Amino acid sequence: MLNINQLPTAAGLYFVPIPPIGGKPTKAPRAKGWNLPQSAQNPGGYSQEPNTSGNLGLYHGASNTLALDVDDLAEAERVFDETTGIDLEDWLNDFERLEIRSPKANRGKLLFKLPEGFKNARLQQLRGPNGVIFELRCGNCQDVVFGQHPDGGSYELIGNLAKIPEAPAVLLDMLRHWDEWKPCFNTALGESEPPRIAHTKSQEGEQLPGRRDPIREFNQSVSVSEILTRNGYKPKGRDRFIRPGSESKAPGAVIMRNCSDGIERVYSHGGDILNDSFAHDAFDCYRLLECGGDFNKALSWSPEISRHNQRLFAQERAKNAPPPPQSHDEGKQQAEPRTKPEWQPFPIVPANELTAKPIKIDWLLNGLIERASLNLLFGEPGAGKSLFALDWAFCMAAGLEWHDHKTKPVDVIVVAGEGFSGMARRLKALESKYQMKSPERLFISQRPANLIDGVNAQWVADTIKATCQNPGLVIVDTLHRNMDGDENSSQDIGRFVANLDGFFKPLGAATLVVHHSGHGDKQRSRGSSSIRAAMDAEFSATKDDASITLSCRKSKDFEAFKPMQFKLKPVELDWLDDEGEPMTSVCLAHDGEAKTTTQKRRLSARDDAILSSLSEAIAQHGVTPSGEIQSKFAPPNGQKWAEQKVVNISHWREFAYRCMAVDEKPGEEKLDTKKKAFQRCRNKLFDNKFTIEFGDYAWRIFEVK
Repeated sequence: MLNINQLPTAAGLYFVPIPPIGGKPTKAPRAKGWNLPQSAQNPGGYSQEPNTSGNLGLYHGASNTLALDVDDLAEAERVFDETTGIDLEDWLNDFERLEIRSPKANRGKLLFKLPEGFKNARLQQLRGPNGVIFELRCGNCQDVVFGQHPDGGSYELIGNLAKIPEAPAVLLDMLRHWDEWKPCFNTALGESEPPRIAHTKSQEGEQLPGRRDPIREFNQSVSVSEILTRNGYKPKGRDRFIRPGSESKAPGAVIMRNCSDGIERVYSHGGDILNDSFAHDAFDCYRLLECGGDFNKALSWSPEISRHNQRLFAQERAKNAPPPPQSHDEGKQQAEPRTKPEWQPFPIVPANELTAKPIKIDWLLNGLIERASLNLLFGEPGAGKSLFALDWAFCMAAGLEWHDHKTKPVDVIVVAGEGFSGMARRLKALESKYQMKSPERLFISQRPANLIDGVNAQWVADTIKATCQNPGLVIVDTLHRNMDGDENSSQDIGRFVANLDGFFKPLGAATLVVHHSGHGDKQRSRGSSSIRAAMDAEFSATKDDASITLSCRKSKDFEAFKPMQFKLKPVELDWLDDEGEPMTSVCLAHDGEAKTTTQKRRLSARDDAILSSLSEAIAQHGVTPSGEIQSKFAPPNGQKWAEQKVVNISHWREFAYRCMAVDEKPGEEKLDTKKKAFQRCRNKLFDNKFTIEFGDYAWRIFEVK
């Protein structure tokens, strides 16, 4: 136990003597003036050199310290976990903590140093149904650091008073803004009155059979957390959020998952627009935070749902419309009773009607792009994907053949999200390639469009409809620059694709989306796999040194063309730069069918070392392959099996582990790391045709020079 003479006298700390009362220890000083400096006239005041036979208290006001005094550890842990995400056990077990340990169970007290000049030092207390849960003790109060507890046992000081930890920011926020944090604590304790559920306005035609409810569908497709996050709320603790611009950092927005109707809602007691004493569902958050409170604007979040309901309203109005006024002559005759339209069945047809006559594919670019189809063209940077898209657009708008592929003359719109500065030069290069001016039916946007948003997609579609007599192709270049969403989210991609189908397909136009290839796999597009699943056709542009290969990766209803090879052809334009030199650009020059290559994927240093270790293992432990291997596999590279050895994979693993360096880790963990790395490399070498494996044996394939 700490001896009173060991207390630091040069750490800027001030102590209060707390003599016993009636021979019994106490926690509170009784002397008048205890919170004033010690002097001859005030012997019971605080000082830096304590001298007492009783308990000793640390005076926070003069010492500029803070005590987090936990009276109910279990409840305090729950409150801190829910409101801050902090585990108090971590603080209470920190090796650098300064703790005053009470002999009473389920308690804890941590000491911290306040910043110099801190102006909100005062006692704050959180009470629950069973008493005090915790206190923030600072300012004009003290805590016993040496002595005996009134109920028996000694106080134990754990840590070094000369090295008091700085107060965590969250405790400072609580002290500065206790009135804003208090409601957060109360909701965590379940002491607040359940908030009222925000009233939902009635919608036009709610009772119509077959009507889709945009509020219900919004709540099913978008979470409250998603709306809050994209509007600047920061998650904190458990199901809680800090409003944008909050000075207190109090997580005043609380997610409610146990509403009686099963709908998730948020209740806010912060200073935001949601703080109106009501709990709001995701749709209502969207209305308030993104639509300025406009109910009708929020209802229009899905153009597809809006069009569906509008058709129902129109049909209902037609049923109930009054008959046209009769002329005088007509009135002489008995008016025929007005009848309601007959019931119309859902449209289905026999399959043999579909096959009774041929339905030709309406090609816009023969063998590649069909009218009203949805297509994807992806490639890595520099692979020419935008050049292909613009070349196709130029030829379709002009009615030119594209390398023996016929086109249908249509209006083409390029929604350009990037490369505005180079667009004019690329068009000039195409004018040079085809020896004609850019076609009048080709249109280029001057800005990107956020096509995940129905209002923006409608704007683009309306502009196309007003500008083009025969819209045939809309090129979205690129997906990333024309979608304010997460391309890895199947939900965001679903909304993006739904808008392309819902707004561009009714125009009779096909859509071509230009996209980037995957970060780790250049043979697929980047992001969610739902992108590819939604496409009618998918094309890739890949670069290999000076050659670019165009391939068809997916063709839903037609035979894929053979890969085509191109080269970038520099074009000198008839424009001059500031120095009087001709400007240049590039176009694609067809170089026939793509040529097969024996070049394999480049290996990393580790992969190459593990591949070399296979050769070493074969050299030392290689065996003649079994008859089964010889019957199933041709000998590599034109050799005879007598010249080719195989090796048991266990020997290969042994040699591979020798050349693998991993971070310093315990033995078993290091072995597990090597095992996983070896398996990843085996898969890569096999997939890229550097090795062959059969059963327990492996062997190499060497490139033919």
